[in-house]
Amino acid sequence: MKIYFSVDRDGWTNGLQLSIENENGGFRIAGPKYNGRSKNLQRHEITQRDAEEIRRYLDEAFPPVPPIAIF
Repeated sequence: MKIYFSVDRDGWTNGLQLSIENENGGFRIAGPKYNGRSKNLQRHEITQRDAEEIRRYLDEAFPPVPPIAIF
């Protein structure tokens, strides 16, 4: 599966939109809501190295919660 960061320019507000997406859809991280009229400005395929670095930053800000053992 390929995952991308995408930067688009909104067709109505002219604002920038940042999303993470794959072939099934995406999640808007920042910017105005998508209205169906936007122009892609930049698309970057996330590599394994990118994913490792992103996880490192996220784990620092939001440490993983250890699973609760149920006996």
